[in-house]
Amino acid sequence: MSRDEVDRMIGKRVEHMKGIWIGGYVLVVAATFFGVWVGFTYYPWAYPMTSGLYAFFVLFVIESLGFIFIWKICNEKPANP
Repeated sequence: MSRDEVDRMIGKRVEHMKGIWIGGYVLVVAATFFGVWVGFTYYPWAYPMTSGLYAFFVLFVIESLGFIFIWKICNEKPANP
């Protein structure tokens, strides 16, 4: 079985999906920011500014570490059998 046949069976390789990963990361950060904004705007009595900023930065760090891991996997060179 050749490498081309394996690629066709598996589907699109992750090395060619970098735009999707970047777009997904941007959307995740935007959703986190929007969620914190909703907390500030509609629930100020339950979601004070310092707590919201702390939650935003913690989630931002977790999302960034996930993105770095995904980017590392995407940029790995395939092994030559």
